[in-house]
Amino acid sequence: MRTYLLLYLLVTTAITAMAAGADTTGRPVYYEPAPEGMLRFFYDDRYYLADKACSFRAIERIAKFDFNKQVFVGEFVDFNLSGRAILRGNYENGKKEGKFTAYHPNGERKWEVTFVQDVPRGIWAFYYPDGKPLLELEYGPRGTIIRNFWDTRGRQQVTDGNGKYAFEIAADGYNEYGYVRYNRSGRVVNGLPHGNWIVEYVFEDGEKAGAGHEYYRDGQFIRGYETFTDETFDGTPRYRLYPVEFFDRATILVSKACTIDEYSGFTQYLEKYFERWFATVNAAALASQRIELAIAVDETGTAQRIEAIQTFPSAQYASLLLSACHGIEFWFPSYADGEYTADTLTLTAEVAPDPDGQKLHFYNIQIRREKGY
Repeated sequence: MRTYLLLYLLVTTAITAMAAGADTTGRPVYYEPAPEGMLRFFYDDRYYLADKACSFRAIERIAKFDFNKQVFVGEFVDFNLSGRAILRGNYENGKKEGKFTAYHPNGERKWEVTFVQDVPRGIWAFYYPDGKPLLELEYGPRGTIIRNFWDTRGRQQVTDGNGKYAFEIAADGYNEYGYVRYNRSGRVVNGLPHGNWIVEYVFEDGEKAGAGHEYYRDGQFIRGYETFTDETFDGTPRYRLYPVEFFDRATILVSKACTIDEYSGFTQYLEKYFERWFATVNAAALASQRIELAIAVDETGTAQRIEAIQTFPSAQYASLLLSACHGIEFWFPSYADGEYTADTLTLTAEVAPDPDGQKLHFYNIQIRREKGY
């Protein structure tokens, strides 16, 4: 229950801002002309295009853009809403080229790196907000290695690729557990992870919870374990070792609607959730179709009633869909007149089997609310 309450509280500020924001009923504005032949692009804090009037807008990019090739051209600067530069860089033929420098909100360097033909080269250096060194990653023939790392007290914990590493990494998108960051900690040998690496979830209030571990041998991932699901996995690691920088998403020019469900990544989470739920069904027996559900959600984000308006023709699959929805323990509640309120959400989605009939895909999930945001 605690994790869902954290999710509930986490978005209060953002939803309040939406309620006080400008009218967004018109056509979205994702860019506009700027002086000297430049354009001003609008993004949220994860570098998805955001409507200029949307209160989730957090970043503005001033750059030149080649519409024929659909690429950025030359030098650009990204600003936060306070007008401070947060990133400077350069593109040649749509590829990152030369020095890129990011900045903390106080103006101190956050990181800097040099790109050659879209690929980082040499040292990617990260800094604390006070300007002191934090982390140095080295890019070269061996791939990415951890060269040096300093903790928050300024003590060097990894030197020339050897030592102990512990770093909090921002979560990207919605997760059902409510964590906003996760901490990776483990041993570094010759610049690569080695042995057992611990994963901790970090919540908005600073509390932490053990989430599992991943085991490496000389940089190669061997296996992992998820505490919350009691699941052992292999193949590929599920958690990153290095800082997540979202700026590269800016070039993809993917937009999000100005809703809490889109901004938070909840609708994208639902797509994957439903696909996992239907992973064992005979997708070849299903045709492409649209589904529509009415979900009565109270002010705490708990579904009180779920009704299928348009669903699978098969009673078995229709029942499976309702079971999947009842398995979702938290829905973002609507917000109106300065408080959370009970509301009916209408969820629509397109469903189609993949070409070989092995998997069912859910896409274009949208959530509409009868009242509030």
